[in-house]
Amino acid sequence: MPMDLALQERLTARIKALRDARSTDLAAATYQLPAADYTDASLLAREVERLFATGPVLAGLSADAPAPGDWFSFEACGRSAVLWRAPDGRLRAFVNACRHRGMRVASGHGHADGVLVCPYHAWSYDREGRLASMPGRAGFSDVATTDLGLRGLSVTEHAGLVYVGFTPGPTGAADLGGAEAELVGFDLASYHRIERREHRFATNWKLTIDSFMEAYHLHFLHAETLRPIFHGNLSAFDAFGRNCRIVGVRRSFDALEDGGGLLPHVTLLYQLFPNAVLIYQQDHVELYQSFPDPADPHACEVRVTLYAPQAPTGDRERDYWTRNLDLIDDVTTTEDFAACEKIQANLRAGAVPFLVLGRNEPGVAHFHRTLHEVLGTNSKGAPSCT
Repeated sequence: MPMDLALQERLTARIKALRDARSTDLAAATYQLPAADYTDASLLAREVERLFATGPVLAGLSADAPAPGDWFSFEACGRSAVLWRAPDGRLRAFVNACRHRGMRVASGHGHADGVLVCPYHAWSYDREGRLASMPGRAGFSDVATTDLGLRGLSVTEHAGLVYVGFTPGPTGAADLGGAEAELVGFDLASYHRIERREHRFATNWKLTIDSFMEAYHLHFLHAETLRPIFHGNLSAFDAFGRNCRIVGVRRSFDALEDGGGLLPHVTLLYQLFPNAVLIYQQDHVELYQSFPDPADPHACEVRVTLYAPQAPTGDRERDYWTRNLDLIDDVTTTEDFAACEKIQANLRAGAVPFLVLGRNEPGVAHFHRTLHEVLGTNSKGAPSCT
């Protein structure tokens, strides 16, 4: 079951009380966020090192490589990994670099039963990462092939989430802070990957995460797209350690009767620290991942992937999911992330010294407080929700 019925009932009661009070979950106080958090190159370097180079980083879902032989590549801040599911069902992760001349062995996602073959000179590697073959072996007669396997990386898989660490040795599993109990219920591993799209934006990566973390803007920025569907400035916020859940409320919630299921009337958004947002809808799941440009605090890459409960069985179903992703992609790129670019331009120009987070934006404050705690940087501290 995607969410425990008792929890659904508690959330329903909370949301009804907030709606009737014309309010939303509130933090204890407003929060000032320095503009430099989005523009400081030294802070960016610290983020890249602490959050992305050290890890663990969410690489994707189990659904990205559901069957033995399935593989997918993953890039984060200039580093690349290839994740490959073994016959025993385990995922293996390797540095995505051929030991011959450093070419990336794999890009995208696919299936390989026996070996992965580098596209440059056709060196091949087995599922243990060992060098399996090389054309023109005589040209390397004095080389010990046992020393030329793909370099292994740590990988953990839990609740349908796949985390990889780019540093040698085990990095440990990501701390989901109690959210795993809910995520396990979604059975994410059973989903089917439909499509992934990648975009570059002229904005700091954190602004793109911020844009998901409050419902305050829904009726204004999304006046023509989401306002007819969702309540504005109404959401339930809960922290799970470094992560959090935000429940967005559809207008259909107003017709929900006592004892009725909550899930058809809300959107469940999980911010998975540091850079991912998982959105559970009734008929699909969306995963957003935002990555900084390690050389530029004013640039980032956002990836959006759509997953469906079952694989499409024909062109009609495939077209349905393509149109669905087109709609999602259009709203976020032309409204949310376009706004982020305009904000970033102002911050870069020094237009304002700080941003003010309202009490009605506890998710944004929680995200930034957590960042400061993990990075060991100064923060005034984000108040807890009341």
